[in-house]
Amino acid sequence: MIERDDEKVKRTVASNIAHYRKECNLTQDELAEMIFYSGKSVSKWERGDGLPDVCVLVALANIFGVTPNDMLSEKHKIAHHAQPQLKRNIITLMSLSLVWLIATMVYVFIRLGSPQAERPWLAFIIAIPVMFIVAIVLTSLWHPKPLVFLCISALVWSLAAAIHLCFPIEGMFLVYVIAAVLQLLIILWYLLVNTNLLSGFGKLKKRSADKAGEPAQDIPPKSDESIE
Repeated sequence: MIERDDEKVKRTVASNIAHYRKECNLTQDELAEMIFYSGKSVSKWERGDGLPDVCVLVALANIFGVTPNDMLSEKHKIAHHAQPQLKRNIITLMSLSLVWLIATMVYVFIRLGSPQAERPWLAFIIAIPVMFIVAIVLTSLWHPKPLVFLCISALVWSLAAAIHLCFPIEGMFLVYVIAAVLQLLIILWYLLVNTNLLSGFGKLKKRSADKAGEPAQDIPPKSDESIE
């Protein structure tokens, strides 16, 4: 009976995790990332091959917007949480909009406080790289790596344009040459991070360290008979 009850609990929890995960429009990897586990662990739980511990079960319930008891119930409750990805997108848009609000306020204050000031519109030019800095922070936390790459590239070129416009001196166009070199480095960095080069290098380094830590073995001297 105990074994059968355990199997029933596993099936119930497995069904609930899969149901609520899909209701929140999350993949197994996305859910695993939110609780600092691997996608394989979530897959195992949804197959009923294992059970998350109590702390993880509570964390899953909080993500889905249900109670821990709901995770053990055979009847699915309606999750009242907003979809996590939707909330992330809203937070990202609000943060970016805040940058433009501050830029607009600076522009208005300059126009009102110093009407004779030249080029107050530079407040909006400076806001562009600032916006991409905010975008890099948020996309690195919540969004795919290609989007982070695009935001970093946009930051480089928008920053170069802002410097060129803010300091219109002779030869300042060379800042775009620097931006081009940085762009090349960013492309190489992205390719390096998203290939197996780093993992292969790490394994090779670990093997070298392991070999270096092994005690040296005494090599027996060759006998005269072995020397021809």
